[in-house]
Amino acid sequence: MIYLRGHHLICLHFFTGEGYSEEFVENLHAVIGRAKNEGIFVVEGADDVCKKCPFLVKRTCKDEKEIAEMDKIALGLLNLKIMDTVSWDKIKEKLPEIFNRWYSLYCIPCIYLNVCSKTALLNSLRNISS
Repeated sequence: MIYLRGHHLICLHFFTGEGYSEEFVENLHAVIGRAKNEGIFVVEGADDVCKKCPFLVKRTCKDEKEIAEMDKIALGLLNLKIMDTVSWDKIKEKLPEIFNRWYSLYCIPCIYLNVCSKTALLNSLRNISS
């Protein structure tokens, strides 16, 4: 089972193969593969994505307060809580109903929007809906 924090439950569905470094991107591919095959255990704080993040300092995100709030909103939208287990597909099923709220709250102001790109987000949403 893979360990994921709140916002990663949503954001990983829009991963397009780019990231901070080759090592980070390789880890994202591995995490997504495992999440699809093994399921997900919802955690608080640093997770399996964060392991290779350059902003992780002593097992804590340098922006933890802001990220923790994002996690809280993500879990509320997905109707999940810390220590829940969930499948990749269950999250994928919920994305169409929460996408507009998430996009306006977090994607539009995100400095990494160009990595996901609105086109990729919308294409992913179309794939999610079909």
